[in-house]
Amino acid sequence: MTTKTQYDAAPTPVNRAVTKKRPAQPRRRTGDVFSRTKKTVDLVVPCYNEEEGLEHFVLETNKVIQTLPAYAFRYILVNDGSRDKTYLIMKRLAARFNNVKYISFSRNFGKEAAMYAGLQHTTADYVVVMDADLQHPPAVFPQMLAAMEDGYDCCATKRDARQGESFFRGLFSKLFFKLSNKLTDVKNPYGAMDYRMMTRQMVDAIMELSEVQRFSKGIFSWVGFNTKWISFKTVDRRLGTTTWKFSSLFKYAIDGITCFSVAPLRFTAVMGAIIFFISLIYILITLIQTLFFGITTPGYVTTLCAVLFLGGITEMSIGILGEYIGRIYMESKDRPIYITKFSNFEEENNEEKDG
Repeated sequence: MTTKTQYDAAPTPVNRAVTKKRPAQPRRRTGDVFSRTKKTVDLVVPCYNEEEGLEHFVLETNKVIQTLPAYAFRYILVNDGSRDKTYLIMKRLAARFNNVKYISFSRNFGKEAAMYAGLQHTTADYVVVMDADLQHPPAVFPQMLAAMEDGYDCCATKRDARQGESFFRGLFSKLFFKLSNKLTDVKNPYGAMDYRMMTRQMVDAIMELSEVQRFSKGIFSWVGFNTKWISFKTVDRRLGTTTWKFSSLFKYAIDGITCFSVAPLRFTAVMGAIIFFISLIYILITLIQTLFFGITTPGYVTTLCAVLFLGGITEMSIGILGEYIGRIYMESKDRPIYITKFSNFEEENNEEKDG
């Protein structure tokens, strides 16, 4: 058997662009990690600057895994171009635990790309998507597995409350879910999270959707399948700092609506029709006043308000249209969703070929 790569050994670069088509799945391991007699579970964990908490996450999750001997678990850690030592921590964990796999991107491609990469490399019966900050508690694994065994295709989580969340962030979150559920065909309860467990069939269906501009919450809902929702209270992370800012959340909300709805385009069309009819009424009133009461000098304030209002509506309409055109432009380039720089999946494939 080939000796495992040491922590300080020079990594073998992959430098391979991953296409949006799903590659052929590797053979399922039958050794001490993946067994024919156990159902298997892959844990897909996107990581960005998780140097401080990644090892703690694996150790805490292992405590839960040890209470579930009927299942064989495997980690798929995805380094999304971290600027700290997250990649080195992944290598150290892979050398220490034989059920840890990792993928490291050539740069930061975003959490959505990291989730896609992890899902693309899964082979297990069940697949979990979760964060590495322990705000997605592994303690709910037993509930998720129970739902899977009851025949559900997905067991998803939603949060009831979050300690330390600001009033404005909570208000913005509620507004987003209400708008998203009204404007799009995908429906999610308030507080829906990416943290969930899915069957192999559902994951395969998700991988058929290979768009570059991804919004996973919407994709999870769009593919359908029977979903059971469980709730829990989230707490602030103990190690590391969050990389999500309000600007990032706002962009994420825009992506969520524009990826699954053309309602903003319809809104601009309706707004244009309303302004057109109002203009017709104003023209008729002006003509009547001119014919019956003579020509009057138009008011400066009225003219200025009309110009500013119409100008604002025009700029907003162009912006909304540009958002959709930009998405078409990005998809038409057909660029890969992510590029892999290092991965120990390559080592596993080489071992299988040597065997």
